[in-house]
Amino acid sequence: MRWFHRFGFSFVFVLGALAAAQAEPDALSIRLDQANRGADQCQLVFVLENGLETAFESLQAEVVLLTPESRVLRLSLLDFQSLPANGLRVRSFNFAGLDCNDVGRVLFNAMGSCAPVDASACTAALTVSSAIEIEVLQ
Repeated sequence: MRWFHRFGFSFVFVLGALAAAQAEPDALSIRLDQANRGADQCQLVFVLENGLETAFESLQAEVVLLTPESRVLRLSLLDFQSLPANGLRVRSFNFAGLDCNDVGRVLFNAMGSCAPVDASACTAALTVSSAIEIEVLQ
């Protein structure tokens, strides 16, 4: 019984951690991780995680940068490049002439190229989030 108390708790904890790690196995997740101010530019850094068995040769998204009041600042096509199956990548984009303090929201308006799958399959698998104060919408 003493063994169970010592190791049983650890076993349950490990099982819980594994279940949490596998919570979204069939998802393509994009998280806004940083917004860095530079000389007359704003750099947005995204973390992409592919929970799919499909490797993406190219991955693009039409993104709208909005003010906190939802006024359009920029409409851009972001090229996230390739993303391996069950892989993780970090990509950054510089927006010249834009102050990061003006960005209140980032809207993933539509998925572009998602080779080798079509944009609708990409959109269905996509989840977006933010690790910073800028809201990310889909």
